[in-house]
Amino acid sequence: MAVVRFLQVSDFHLGRPFGWLATDRREQRRRDQRRAVELAIQQAIERGVDAILMPGDLFDQECVDADILGFAVRAFEVSGCPPVFIAPGNHDPYSPVSHYWNPHLLRARAGAWPSNVHVFTSAHWTPQQLPGRDDITVWGRCSTANVASTERPLDAALVDEVKPVRGAPLNIALFHGSREGACPPGQKLVAPFSDDEVRRSPFSYLAVGHYHTTSQLDGGMGSVRLAYSGAPIALDASELGRHGALEVEIQYGDGPTRTAVSFVELDRRTVHALEADITGCGTAEQIDRRVAKEMDRAGTAEQDIVTVRLRGRLARGVRYAAPGPELRARAFYVRINLTAVRPDYDLDAYRTDTSTATEPRFARAMLDKIQAEQDPAERAVLESALYYGLDAFRLGEVMPVYEELGE
Repeated sequence: MAVVRFLQVSDFHLGRPFGWLATDRREQRRRDQRRAVELAIQQAIERGVDAILMPGDLFDQECVDADILGFAVRAFEVSGCPPVFIAPGNHDPYSPVSHYWNPHLLRARAGAWPSNVHVFTSAHWTPQQLPGRDDITVWGRCSTANVASTERPLDAALVDEVKPVRGAPLNIALFHGSREGACPPGQKLVAPFSDDEVRRSPFSYLAVGHYHTTSQLDGGMGSVRLAYSGAPIALDASELGRHGALEVEIQYGDGPTRTAVSFVELDRRTVHALEADITGCGTAEQIDRRVAKEMDRAGTAEQDIVTVRLRGRLARGVRYAAPGPELRARAFYVRINLTAVRPDYDLDAYRTDTSTATEPRFARAMLDKIQAEQDPAERAVLESALYYGLDAFRLGEVMPVYEELGE
């Protein structure tokens, strides 16, 4: 049996602004991205893989600054870097005027991709032999626009164009697309395909980009037919767990082809999503202590990213908008979600109060509006107005603390 090994990594999204992070943390997260690129190449060299497969979204948008572009181009020039195959995705699509993929425009800004980098520049499947391995063909296709796309890359009409090269029994697919039935909420539908199309395709293994978490499709007999490596680092607070690349090992030749994948960690920060009940807390410091206890239970580390969804009733007069300095020091970034927190007003008492006093009349009118409203976003606005009004009646002050209410 012959063996070939790849490092599969995609969706770096270099140039991502990281607007969800605190201002003083964004530049560090961008450095984490660059570190992940360098670490992926280092891992490829140390593991002695035959090539690096990059199925899309190396860049976050169709134009990034020259510093980022220059870094990406130079990163693959490191001594010992194996061949690199890039299939541009929907965030960095190929076009004749792209600063990434047009050689003349790229030269004006950052030089040229080194000779070991091959970029697929057609929406049709095109072959490229793996250097030094004439029995292996990498077939790639690129995205050509940063829009939702319904073109099916594994449709029979397209894969009919795939004519395996004589003497090259192993055919690898490299592309950016959406596996149907597995699309994360809010993700664009890009080049959709079905599991049946994967199984009918002429490819022994399919390396796919677009989804930011690791997943795979089994091909039977313990072999993997298709895999997403996920994003090398978490790009927002919803991308939980560990992030990195995949080492792909394919045994082929005598007998059935068998593919195994193993995870290669590239992000030193783990993203956690926690919940904390703050009912009964009488101060902001008590809330922070409740959150700290949940972080202890989850085993979060100082380098991690932590989102905490608070829930429960907040004692009237207690103000809480962000974690205090001691809590912030416990992680790289602590993000507080207040959408499920409500002030401790007895709304049932207002509903049954039939007096003509201004406060209960106001409360009843707002509660009726909230009940009648069908749009969740509008209900949240009305509920926010209710609590601001009650604060004005009871506390004699209004402070911006109910801007994040939700369902």
